Amino acid sequence: MEKTKLFRKNDIIIVLVLLSLAAAGLFVFRLTHMGEGRKVRVTVDGELFGEYDLGTKDTEDDLPAFDAVAGGQGTGKNSDDTCKDTSAGKENVQRIEIPGKVGKCILVISDGKADMESADCPNQICVHHSAISHTGETIVCLPNRVVIEVVE
Repeated sequence: MEKTKLFRKNDIIIVLVLLSLAAAGLFVFRLTHMGEGRKVRVTVDGELFGEYDLGTKDTEDDLPAFDAVAGGQGTGKNSDDTCKDTSAGKENVQRIEIPGKVGKCILVISDGKADMESADCPNQICVHHSAISHTGETIVCLPNRVVIEVVE
């Protein structure tokens, strides 16, 4: 009996070309569809907690003004939870206290980025996550059921 090979040289070349095309397509899609976000949407246990301006320079007039004195204007049922923080020497810093399932989370918005400063959860994955600023990026604290998402 004749032994047949599972993969031939041409099969491997075709698979590598298709994988390269798929990777290039994904790269182009992310480049064209992932712009700078303008707002951060915070949800707790699936319910909207608030939306906050990232304070980027190219925001339009339809967004709430970013006010350093008030710590930023948010929209949503708990937008009064923002406060001014200039302890790090930065201006226009918003600190938002978010009550979660097992404790609270502190979200810091400055320089057009949102970062989880602290959380009362055991694993601290959300705290170690890098700051987010592009549309579609998220920070999730599963124990507290808190989701922070950058939106347009």
